[in-house]
Amino acid sequence: MRYGFIKIWVRIKSLLLGKKSHDFFVFLFFFVVSSGFWLLQMLNETFEKEITVPLELKNVPENVHITTGLPPQINITVKERGTTLLHFFRYSVRNPIEVDFERYDAGLTNARVQVPVVDVQRMIQKQLGGTSQIISVRPDTLEYYYNRGVARCLPVKICGCISASPQNYIQTISLSEDSVMVYAPNAVLDTMQYAYTQAVNLSGLKEDVSQTILFRRMKGVEYEPNRVQMTAHVGYYAEKTVEVPIIGLNFPGDKELRTFPSKAKVTFRVESGQYQRITADNFVLAITYEDLLQNTADKYQLHLKSLPEGVTNARISPREVDYLIELSELEGGDQ
Repeated sequence: MRYGFIKIWVRIKSLLLGKKSHDFFVFLFFFVVSSGFWLLQMLNETFEKEITVPLELKNVPENVHITTGLPPQINITVKERGTTLLHFFRYSVRNPIEVDFERYDAGLTNARVQVPVVDVQRMIQKQLGGTSQIISVRPDTLEYYYNRGVARCLPVKICGCISASPQNYIQTISLSEDSVMVYAPNAVLDTMQYAYTQAVNLSGLKEDVSQTILFRRMKGVEYEPNRVQMTAHVGYYAEKTVEVPIIGLNFPGDKELRTFPSKAKVTFRVESGQYQRITADNFVLAITYEDLLQNTADKYQLHLKSLPEGVTNARISPREVDYLIELSELEGGDQ
């Protein structure tokens, strides 16, 4: 084993000290040295770089509602030597820019506060150092809205369109919150009657669906809670058939109507929740004496005078019936 180890070592030594290996290491040495000089030269040049910096609002009193906050971050374009930019990336990019609420608080019940971009640039400059130059800040307008307890309780209104498939229907739409507290300036609250949600578009529903919905965004307006849980309860249509008697209306006292058959089947589509409630008593198949006097055909075509709520697509069978107008037994005889 020792002899084998020595043999491997001799082979590795001959490869490393060979002419080809010597030329490779010489090339590698000069490549590393030249790359180092190139990197130092590049870092000494001036660059422009866009950097994302977190933004925070601090020292907000407990009785203050920030109805529209500052953006969570800003983008700055910095002009600086490469070495300084590397330092900033490594140490400072994670440090948020802190905007002090108390500095801009005017003691108002509600207000819109614009933070001067110059103030933000000054805070960024402290992190960058004196040699860095800020070219631009985005967004160029930084503002927030606050409110000291001016609020109203408003009912929730869903915006959008919710529909079921042709075989189904929307039974009810329920919300986790029927009303919410809305914090806003008096001028805005006076114009608001509802807390409108963002648009909801659901179509072709075949079963119950639940969805969390945010409220419509408005500057200077905050909702508490800021979202609601909506559930669309979906029912299905069922088909049902009942036998409905055919009756005569407005017939003289000495006359009465006889039809063949005396009843007709009414087949209809009904909402599942109304299936048991809808019976033959909810339908009227009536023939008036005046209609028969004007009828020139041998048969009379039946019509439903009205449909119960929740019933659609009603069909009558048979659609036409034979009929006779008889004299009552008191008068004796037939006509």
